[in-house]
Amino acid sequence: MARRLTSLISVALGCILITIGCAYTRKSASNASDPPVSVDSQLASGALIYAQTCATSTCHGTQGEGIRSGDGFSVWPLIGDEFQSRHPNAQVVFDVVRSGGESNLLALTDQQIYDSIAYQLSQNQITLKSPLTASNAFGTYGGSMSGHSPGGLYPPSNNAVIITPPLTRDLPIAAQNDRLRLQLDQIAQASAIGNVSGTFLIQVIVFDDLDDQPITISPDHLRLATPGGELLEPQSINIQSAIEKFHKRTIKPQHGTVGLVVFHLPAPEDFDRLIYDDGTGERIILALKP
Repeated sequence: MARRLTSLISVALGCILITIGCAYTRKSASNASDPPVSVDSQLASGALIYAQTCATSTCHGTQGEGIRSGDGFSVWPLIGDEFQSRHPNAQVVFDVVRSGGESNLLALTDQQIYDSIAYQLSQNQITLKSPLTASNAFGTYGGSMSGHSPGGLYPPSNNAVIITPPLTRDLPIAAQNDRLRLQLDQIAQASAIGNVSGTFLIQVIVFDDLDDQPITISPDHLRLATPGGELLEPQSINIQSAIEKFHKRTIKPQHGTVGLVVFHLPAPEDFDRLIYDDGTGERIILALKP
């Protein structure tokens, strides 16, 4: 896998994806999409995924300590302060994992990923009071994880210059129809991305398939509305992030996907609503401002 990747961040991300998703096909004792009945049962299920993919010298290290390169890491650790400082809450960990395109990772339900993250947090001496699920991951943290950190971008980007946090409603922000759920987990403004200057709005969004049929989603159907009614399209600008750019993908029931999207703003704070409309009348609108 590493031979196909072209940047340090891509290598790090690839190994994270392998850690959680690779070669895991067995279901837990209950249905793979059902919330666990207890923390203990969740940790037991999550340990199976983690043990089959994490404890290797070629991925994140036999103890999840990462792979060092000079003064930094070529593969980021899954245990310790480095991991915790890059992920303020459990939902950010999920977002990194779920954004990836590994086939074995895509085979996992969302809940299986939360199960594996629960076990990973236990290895960081973070104690869960209840099983980790989509409903409580954003508020689950401990150790040097900081909790909810509005206006930033996590894990940090290597080439985005983050500026004053934008004024928004409290995160996460979510809306849904009968088929699809859309959630905004992160939002940040940047004055430059790489060598391109301007005012950029960076968002991390999550889609969940609520239907009993696969759903194909695409950035072609996503727009950011300004207060004046202008509709802004996602930009193809190259931002370096452990969370993959939002791209066209088909998701299955009980599965989701995560993507990072960038909009070029006419001016700072000049945004109002995020709109997803696939042309079938299934329109979802997130009101971003208080």
